[in-house]
Amino acid sequence: MKKLIAVVLTLIMLLGIAAMPASAEGKGKILYLSNLNSGAQYEFYVAYLNMMAKELGYTVEIVYADGFNDPAGNLKNVKNAYTSDVVGLIATQDGGLINIMEEYPDLYVVGFFSDFDAVFNEGATSAGVLEKDHFLGLMGDNYISGVSLGEAYAEEVIARGYKKVSTCVFPVYAYPKHTVADAAFRAYIEKYNETAAEPVEIVGDATVLNFTPLETNYFFEDGNDDLDCIVGFCAGTTFVYPTVVEAKAMGICKDDLQIITGGFDNDPDLMADCGDDKTIVRLTTSSFESIIWPMALIDAAISGAMYKDYPGIERLDSGIMVINSTEKFDAVVNNSPMGATSDADRLALAQASWDDMKGYFTSVNPDASYADLTAFCQAFVVEGYMK
Repeated sequence: MKKLIAVVLTLIMLLGIAAMPASAEGKGKILYLSNLNSGAQYEFYVAYLNMMAKELGYTVEIVYADGFNDPAGNLKNVKNAYTSDVVGLIATQDGGLINIMEEYPDLYVVGFFSDFDAVFNEGATSAGVLEKDHFLGLMGDNYISGVSLGEAYAEEVIARGYKKVSTCVFPVYAYPKHTVADAAFRAYIEKYNETAAEPVEIVGDATVLNFTPLETNYFFEDGNDDLDCIVGFCAGTTFVYPTVVEAKAMGICKDDLQIITGGFDNDPDLMADCGDDKTIVRLTTSSFESIIWPMALIDAAISGAMYKDYPGIERLDSGIMVINSTEKFDAVVNNSPMGATSDADRLALAQASWDDMKGYFTSVNPDASYADLTAFCQAFVVEGYMK
């Protein structure tokens, strides 16, 4: 009888455990296919994702994307990380995404921090992703439209009074938006020149940087020794800035040559050279907190609680941070997660805490709105760090 009672009590206990809600890490694993593997943005994204995952009941595993966005490389890296408890994928690269989704058809996938041209362009290599019901959409890397990016940079050139500029892009096969942005930039400047008292000269065609830094002999080419500004549609902090610093030291360019570009790098020496009278005068980057959007969307799908107003697959701008003054650079360095050295400080300095964002997650708030989530994530701007 005692044994029978013990068995019954054990069964009751086991049934009780089975009926309990998922524990803090019981809802499965979300893979983050990251095109970054170091730096301030990477450290923040990892800390922020882990914070949200812990609150929601997931774990997060970082998977490094292929350095050249190679389809076979991305598929291989996801395969190596895949385990039976994986339920979702936040992808920052599109190479091979169709192959990944065909390999794992039950995996919910959201895009982030990339243009996903291989998915959204007609006839592109991963265009079939748009037919997959487990693909939920993309929040990109600041401006999705190359036209918008090019025109924004042209407005900055005009506002700063530059008279002689050049442009740099990455190859069109990898970043077609850069070529579109360059064309829009030139068209905007051409229109401005029709009525300008002092027209802006764009020297030569865009220089294509095949993922290698600008060469110092660039400044020996005709017209490049007295440029006022280089507009880098590519990652200029990495591929243009070091060469400009070297050229200034060698005396082969103007001492006050400046750079307009995108991305972010919190290297102390570089950041000390950012501001109105410094080498880098403008950085355009995604707002760091925009990563709330893919996490909220993938959680809604996994939880079976998709937003009632979810319109289907969209490709959206992220929140856009325009850092184009000494005051704004100082605010990002001193008051944002980009200047932090610990995860606790990164989370404390973010513009949104868990309490601020949780109402936009349908697994927490069944009445949450997709439109409100999107507006919330696109509203984070550099001014939010200015005290």
